[in-house]
Amino acid sequence: MRFYHRWAGLGLAFCLLLTGFALGSTQTPAEAQSASTPPNTNPNVVISFPPSVYVVRGFVEVRGTVNLPNISNYFLEFRQLSDDLLPLPQEEPWFPASLAQTGVKIDEVLLEWDTTVLEDGLYEIRLRANVSRQAPIEFVVAPLRVQNILPDFLVAQLQPTATFTVTPSTSVIVIGGTPTPGGVIISRPTLAASPSPTGDPIVTATTDANVRTGDSTAYPVVGSLATGTQARLIGISSTGSGWYYIELSNGRRGFVSPGIVNVTGNVAGLQRITPPPVPATPTPTRPPSTGDAIANGIGFVPAEPRCNEAFQVQVNITNIGSVAFASGGTLTVRDVHLASGASTSASMTFPALSPGQNFVVVVPILVGSNGGQDHQITATVDSNNNIIEDNEGNNTFTSEPYRLRRAGCP
Repeated sequence: MRFYHRWAGLGLAFCLLLTGFALGSTQTPAEAQSASTPPNTNPNVVISFPPSVYVVRGFVEVRGTVNLPNISNYFLEFRQLSDDLLPLPQEEPWFPASLAQTGVKIDEVLLEWDTTVLEDGLYEIRLRANVSRQAPIEFVVAPLRVQNILPDFLVAQLQPTATFTVTPSTSVIVIGGTPTPGGVIISRPTLAASPSPTGDPIVTATTDANVRTGDSTAYPVVGSLATGTQARLIGISSTGSGWYYIELSNGRRGFVSPGIVNVTGNVAGLQRITPPPVPATPTPTRPPSTGDAIANGIGFVPAEPRCNEAFQVQVNITNIGSVAFASGGTLTVRDVHLASGASTSASMTFPALSPGQNFVVVVPILVGSNGGQDHQITATVDSNNNIIEDNEGNNTFTSEPYRLRRAGCP
């Protein structure tokens, strides 16, 4: 399912975009949203800022809404347009502008797009939301002009009201603060031609993770990552699933789900890896199914968790399959600080369940930082893959964001 936000504008606006001098500074994000929101789009997956026919530079906060039931993740992609603005073929690849994100966002910052690593020119961006058991939903904004390097004569015209800030790596000219009718933020970064100081990208498993030959649980397992284990990040799936392509310490390569690993390092140059065709038949050694475990409810005791004080995460697990589990399993909960991505994990076991049977798993956890800020809990059922299930793709459940009380934390 795809929704296109694409209009070329009329008269002066279009001409300014093509010349690169429509600075995009005379509109606030709210004004841009109201002026350019297209009719008949899905309001649950939408980019509200930047709008089409807009100039961006530096690190751009992409705003909008992702509000879908059973959402797996969402992320941003981009590709360069030609100056004639002709539509690109469907098979023309998209490149990742961000890592996969989870959670619900409503008219707020979705993620950040780093344009400093791109050549100046015309681009389009795509917000892609992956939803369990249905086709992805997409929203495209085009055209946008990336204009990190301004002509000298234009910089000279703006200098009378300028103040200057110089850092060792980047020279930044700030005119009048945030974008208003009287000013514009202009940056002249050094385009990154080599890996950032953070080094080559790596993934760290947040729970015991399977590594597969392709980018879904339909593919056979070729290896595993134990909780806390790291692997080299080589690329990201070209299908838009968000799965990462990694290399294990023994040299074996495969795909891992973005929901069970954390990523660090420079991801600007990640390759687009095309997975092999989905196997036509199940793996011959796969035993018969033993039910289907899902988490369908999360609660806290006490109701308002406090920083640096142990609390309980109570998760309701149900066997929605037609047969009993052959064995019990493990539930892993992960508390994520939404602003930084910092996380704390804990696990508990649960018994074998009959069809339709419920069981509440009580997981003690202590979060010792970022009090007074928003957090979110992700529960992964059967995180050690002990249970052979009808559906291995519905084992993750994410709570609504909650505010961790500051309590004794600074």
